[in-house]
Amino acid sequence: FNMTEFGGDTGRAGPSIFFSAGEVSGDFQASHLARAVLRQAPSARLYGCGGEKMSASGVDVRLQTSQFGYVGLRESLRFKKPVVAAHRKIKTILREERPDLAVLVDGERFNKPLIEIFHREQIPFVYYFVPQVLFWGRWRTRHIAARARLVMPAFPDELEIFRRKGARAEWLGHPFLDIVQADEDPENCLRQAGLDPTRPIVALMPGSRWQEIENFGPILFETARRLQASRPSLQFILPVAGAHLLIRLQQLLGACGMADEVRIVTENSYSFLSRCSLVLLSSGTATLETALLGIPMVVFYRVCPLTFMAAMLLVNSRYIAMPNILLAAPVVPELIQDQFTVERLEAEAGRLLDDPALLLEVRRRLAEIPALLGVRGVLERAAAAVLREANSTYHVGADAEVVQ
Repeated sequence: FNMTEFGGDTGRAGPSIFFSAGEVSGDFQASHLARAVLRQAPSARLYGCGGEKMSASGVDVRLQTSQFGYVGLRESLRFKKPVVAAHRKIKTILREERPDLAVLVDGERFNKPLIEIFHREQIPFVYYFVPQVLFWGRWRTRHIAARARLVMPAFPDELEIFRRKGARAEWLGHPFLDIVQADEDPENCLRQAGLDPTRPIVALMPGSRWQEIENFGPILFETARRLQASRPSLQFILPVAGAHLLIRLQQLLGACGMADEVRIVTENSYSFLSRCSLVLLSSGTATLETALLGIPMVVFYRVCPLTFMAAMLLVNSRYIAMPNILLAAPVVPELIQDQFTVERLEAEAGRLLDDPALLLEVRRRLAEIPALLGVRGVLERAAAAVLREANSTYHVGADAEVVQ
């Protein structure tokens, strides 16, 4: 990469880029993109709204917004007022410190109103890790395509969907190819956490949204209690998606009598997960992370009946778990709505744990997924694209100042 082109070695300040993430998964994706941007252009100024991971990656987070994730109509009511207040604050920040470029990351529910704000303020933006439209709600592409300077979808088939709506779009591969890998020695991590590497480990992942923790946590933890009662050799870990969820998760574990039986993981989660025999998790991006680690899973989800009925009118897929969607087959079990009970989850988990041949077959099928997602180097390519767009605006602004 030409660092001079991106403002890295010119002796002058680099472009300013506003990042926006409105839930935990967006905060995570934005943090990795931000690090890649700063590797290529250390003088770039990154600021915006998000969470702790963005802050740790070098983004000046002016507003905490990663806690605003939700799914469903009724579920949105809890966040309506704080989200509106956040958008108002962001508008003020943008007017006081106008960026050369904005980067929206994931989280359509939070980021969609910002599209109009950027349009009115004439601030160019790119949409990175754009909300998935391949499987449901393709009509959503129109609004994004009409406003974004560049759209970067995560899946190749979404490229033409956006282009047909008039978007300038580039598919660079899925960023999880670069991100999902054990970052520390797994065995050492297990021992330091008081776990026995020779015994089977099951990961419990209720989700990263408040509604998921509250609705899925009790079922998931009671299932773990029953599995341990019938299979005493099992060990359990609970990777925590965000620090703001920790206290509530501890309370729910205590209510199920599992506080001392489940090891809470706050870092090096991929290293821990890579040694798991099975993961029990809610549907979402974590299913793809788990698949890339090659770990069998049981996937569950439940929303209020009204939300579910509305979703069924929009969904273009027979499945909800990303591994099943990508492989076009029921490779991992899915428990949806009324199917998601302690009894069913325990039965599906037990069926996998007690059948080594079945676990091996699931792992074999999951190994097909990386080839569907592109090639590594996604983050560096995405960062170069972001800097290309920011740099063009940055130089226009700089030239205008010289003329004046």
